[in-house]
Amino acid sequence: TKLYIQHTQNTMASLRTTFEKEIRNRLAQKSTSNQSEEQILAKCFKFFDLNNNGVVEFNEFVKAVEKIGVQTFTREQLRDLFEYYDVDGSNSVDYKEFSSLLYGIPSPKKPTS
Repeated sequence: TKLYIQHTQNTMASLRTTFEKEIRNRLAQKSTSNQSEEQILAKCFKFFDLNNNGVVEFNEFVKAVEKIGVQTFTREQLRDLFEYYDVDGSNSVDYKEFSSLLYGIPSPKKPTS
């Protein structure tokens, strides 16, 4: 059981690393070089927050990832990633949680598997 948990954690860490790198690369391609990091981050958050309510729900997350052109993840993997980034368990990702996604700041939430 301990070995399985370690394998699951390693798999999730690898998935997160790949996803975060891909998202940053795709979003960097869409930004202009004269913008500050904060401006780019705010613009990216608005890109994900499709209904403009200040948080990103799972369906918005999936649509934005697809719109960016990241197609290497299954819906189940995206669900796992979304739940990981949803640190407070609110079923949405707020600006602070989103910024940790883009800048690779580790989530304080421990993996559940």
